[in-house]
Amino acid sequence: MNKWLKIIIIITIILCTILIIKNFMKTDYKKEESGNNKNIKEIEEYMLNINSYKAKIKVTVKSNKNVNFYELEQEVTVNKTKQIATSPEDLKGIEITYENGTLQIKNTQYNLSKIYNNYPYIANNDLFLTSFIEEYRQAKNKEIKEENNKIKMSFKSEESKYDNNKILYINKSTLKPENLKIFDINNDCKVDIVYNEIEFNI
Repeated sequence: MNKWLKIIIIITIILCTILIIKNFMKTDYKKEESGNNKNIKEIEEYMLNINSYKAKIKVTVKSNKNVNFYELEQEVTVNKTKQIATSPEDLKGIEITYENGTLQIKNTQYNLSKIYNNYPYIANNDLFLTSFIEEYRQAKNKEIKEENNKIKMSFKSEESKYDNNKILYINKSTLKPENLKIFDINNDCKVDIVYNEIEFNI
């Protein structure tokens, strides 16, 4: 066989191999980008099985008189909840920890601490994602559906006019929460939580 013909055949084989590899990588990337293929029921089950997480959140709290903004770091496990304020400046470093019936409030900037024993209800805090999940699990009037390319979990409570309706918006691809809104009986949004970062089941 002619020497140049051999070289042309080898180059052709190499080019074909490169094209196949590039095509394979592109296909694999698309699969990764497309996210999950779970149906609504499977997504609901997935969310209901979350019992621990770490998150960085931005919180807007509206009252009749004013609006307050907070930035918090949360760490929640089965036996312990911890919340640290990172903003505003006057609350920065305030750390609230609840574990085995003991509530501890600590100011890390001034090394001050106060402990309360037999304090069982701090885990039922509207700011915690696990509280929403537990309330959703027990709610009679609840719904999960796809809306505007997001998964929307919601329920209505008959017990309180201040947090009458709660809605959690979830990224369809990553299955990570993006936003939790809490409405009063007049359908005014009183608490708006944005999840900047979140990691499940730590």
